[in-house]
Amino acid sequence: MNYRVNFREVTYALSEALDLVGIDDLYHGKRVAFMAAQCGLEAQYDEDMISELIYIGMLHDCGVSSTNTHMHLVTELEWKDEQIHSQRGYQLLNKTSLFSPYAQPVLYHHTHWEDLKNLPIDESIKLKANLIYLVDRVDALRAQMTSEPENRMREEIYRIISEHRETMFAPQLCELFFQASARSSFWFYLDNDALEEYLHEWVIKGESEKISFAKLKEIALMFADIVDAKSPFTAEHSFGVASLSLFFAQLLGLEQKDVEKIELAALLHDLGKLRVDDNILNKNGPLTISEKLILNRHGFDSEIILRKINGFKEIAYLASLHHETLDGKGYPYCLKEKDIPMAARIIMVADIFQALIQDRPYREALSAQKAFEIISEMAEEGKVDTLIVSLLQENLEQAYISASSSLQR
Repeated sequence: MNYRVNFREVTYALSEALDLVGIDDLYHGKRVAFMAAQCGLEAQYDEDMISELIYIGMLHDCGVSSTNTHMHLVTELEWKDEQIHSQRGYQLLNKTSLFSPYAQPVLYHHTHWEDLKNLPIDESIKLKANLIYLVDRVDALRAQMTSEPENRMREEIYRIISEHRETMFAPQLCELFFQASARSSFWFYLDNDALEEYLHEWVIKGESEKISFAKLKEIALMFADIVDAKSPFTAEHSFGVASLSLFFAQLLGLEQKDVEKIELAALLHDLGKLRVDDNILNKNGPLTISEKLILNRHGFDSEIILRKINGFKEIAYLASLHHETLDGKGYPYCLKEKDIPMAARIIMVADIFQALIQDRPYREALSAQKAFEIISEMAEEGKVDTLIVSLLQENLEQAYISASSSLQR
C-alpha cells in the first residue's frame, strides 16, 4: 500500500519523542531548530535551506535515548562522551532514506570548528553542522542559567560563545547568532507556547507526499531503534514485538492493510518510554507507586506523539493499548473486552511474550514454555485473548524465533 504523509509532521512527531528524553526539559530539539532557522534567515538563506536547518535541529539528538546522557548534554558545555550520540544519530539517519540527507550534519554537530574546517567534506555540511553545534550549546547554557535574570543570562551566553569563537564555533556563525539574537523576539520565541506556534506554521506548510509502506516502515524502524536503546534490557524489544505481531496477524489471515497497521503500531508501541527515567527502567527490584504511575503512562504518551501525524490516528491508538487487559483492569484507558480490537489483542500478547523471554533487571529471561504458561494463566483469568494464546501454543517454537529476532531492516 501507499500512504500519504506530511514529512514535516513525521519529523515533528519524532522531535516530540526525542524531547521526551529530557523529562522536565521537553523542547530542546525544537529550540535548536528555531535558533538555527533564525540564524539562517539572518544569513538570507533560501526557504529550502531554512527548512533543512529546522529538520536537522529537530533530529540532531536522535542518538540520545538515555536521560543520563541528556542530562550531561544540557548541563555541560562539553562532555567526554558527546561524540557517541552524534555517531549513533548519523547511523540511524543514514539508514533511513527519507532522513539520510541530514545524517552528516548530525555526525559533526559536536565537532569543534578548528577541526571541522579542515575535514575533506562539503563546506555547506560544515556550516550546517557547526551552526547546530552553536545553537545547541546556547540552549545548554540557557538551561544552566534559568535562575539568572534574563539580561544576565544573555550576557553570559554571549561571553562564553565569544570566548570559543574560532575554536569551537565558526566566526561568521557567531556573528549570525549575535545579530539574530539581538532581537528580543528571538528569546521570547524560546518559550514553549511561542515555539509550538512557530513550528506549527512550518509544519502546515508541508505537503503530503505519497510514500510506500516500505519507506514508512523504515521510519518506524528508526523510531523503534531509538526506543530500544533506552535500556540494555529492552534491546530489540520493539523489533521482537513487531515480528511476533506480524506472525500472528499473518496466521489469522488478516488483510494486508491491517497487517501493516499492526506492524507499524507494534514497532511504535513503546515510544512513550523515552520519557521514563533510566533508573526506573533499569531498577533491580519492585517499583514504588509513584514509579509505576510514571511507567504506566508510556502507552498514552506514545499515542499523543503519533496522533500529530495526519492519518496515524488508528495506528497511534493501537500503539497505546498494549497494556490494556480484557477484564478492564489494564492501562491507560481501562477498556472493557468489547472495546479492545483484535489488532491490539495481538500486540498485547506479543508484547508480554517478548518481554518474558528477555532478560530484565529483576529476573533472567524465561524459556518459551515458561513464558507460554504465564500467558496461558492470564488467558484463564480473562486478561488476554484466548484465540491469540492458542496460536501461540500451536506455534510456540516459531513464535519464540519470531520474538527473538529483529525484523528485516
